[in-house]
Amino acid sequence: MKLIFGAHLSLSDMKYLNGVVESCGCRALQIFISNPRSFHPVFSKSSSENYTKLRSELDLKVCVHMPYIVNLASTDESLREKSVEHVISAIGSAAAFGMDYYIVHPGSGPVDKLKSSVDEIVSKTKKLGTRFLIENTEGSGRKLMSSEPEILDFLKNYKKDEVGICWDTAHAFGAGVDTGKLSLKFRSFIKVVHLNDSKVEFNSKKDRHESFGAGLIGEKTIAAFIRLFKDDVVYIVEREGYENTCRDLKFIAKIGSGVK
Repeated sequence: MKLIFGAHLSLSDMKYLNGVVESCGCRALQIFISNPRSFHPVFSKSSSENYTKLRSELDLKVCVHMPYIVNLASTDESLREKSVEHVISAIGSAAAFGMDYYIVHPGSGPVDKLKSSVDEIVSKTKKLGTRFLIENTEGSGRKLMSSEPEILDFLKNYKKDEVGICWDTAHAFGAGVDTGKLSLKFRSFIKVVHLNDSKVEFNSKKDRHESFGAGLIGEKTIAAFIRLFKDDVVYIVEREGYENTCRDLKFIAKIGSGVK
């Protein structure tokens, strides 16, 4: 079984990016297409040129991650409206470049604010071709979407092809959720898995990623997650450093080669 996996990498350093992709056999990529800490316009000229060149050479599943400043559940209407406008614009740009998924954090605040935001985003982007995914959180503060029941209850508002799930294993661990015990119904919504180990304890309500084997989830359990999801999802590791990134990607490839 040939798994689709890759890493979150930057379009600003194409030598590094190509080195990871080629040495690890990546078939997927996650990127920012705007400044991750601002609402600045999406996709600079240099980034779009680098991306176009990359896609002309490699056939990759591409995930786009929203900037961290976005809060789709904010009670500050100005921030929430800017967040919605940015996501709609970014999905439009992602679709124009043939990108597969756009991933958002649900944000902090009342669930009705998140629903209002997602309603508008879905209405204006559902025909563009880039799939809209909501990522689970570790559940700290007023962050939404940290458990299976909460997420399934929210998804009842939408058709299955309108909103999907990006599942982060480290966020789940921090939220006190056992990824290995997710229901089949819930797993059917998951299109991308952020396959991360955790520096912090189970149910800590904290989010700290770690490399496989160095974290508290452990390689044995990470391997079990891969065997659970098989080739039904795109796997993305979110790691710092070439050695850490490549080691974890090669681990996925090794486990995947034994999955039937």
